[in-house]
Amino acid sequence: MSTGPAHWQILIAVLTGALLLGLMWAWRRVAGRREMERRIEAARVRSGHVPLEIPTVRGGGPSGDSVPDTLPEWFIQGKGEHAIVDETPRIRVRYFDGHDRKIECILQIDQLDLQKKVIVGHGELPGDTRRLPLHRITSARIAESGQRFNIDTWVEAVRVARRRRGQA
Repeated sequence: MSTGPAHWQILIAVLTGALLLGLMWAWRRVAGRREMERRIEAARVRSGHVPLEIPTVRGGGPSGDSVPDTLPEWFIQGKGEHAIVDETPRIRVRYFDGHDRKIECILQIDQLDLQKKVIVGHGELPGDTRRLPLHRITSARIAESGQRFNIDTWVEAVRVARRRRGQA
């Protein structure tokens, strides 16, 4: 039996094909796991869980007012105060404008329109009001801490909080 160059080429082709199939299988498995984690996190947010990367404010409410069910019991802070999703955070936003130029600015959110999927906010200069569609935003960070800010998770948390308060 001869082991000529043709046999080596076939062996290398088979090994390369097996390696590519193994890499594709591993890639799909990792992608599936990431998608599953994303779906689980989205379901937690829809059920009222507030992730740590979402900015919150303290709310005490009037006396005799019980804690709203927008937060799980373990998240309630002492002294009658509890954390509520901040609907008007101050964030550093990177987005594409109408001319497809990349813009970065610090924005104090004034309003989140859930139906139109638009945030309205003002910048640091007087009269600098911006209206940004959510799909144009590429990244966001909390202005004070520089911590990453997931816009989609925040929008979902605001939607859940408004629905539970009866505003949406």
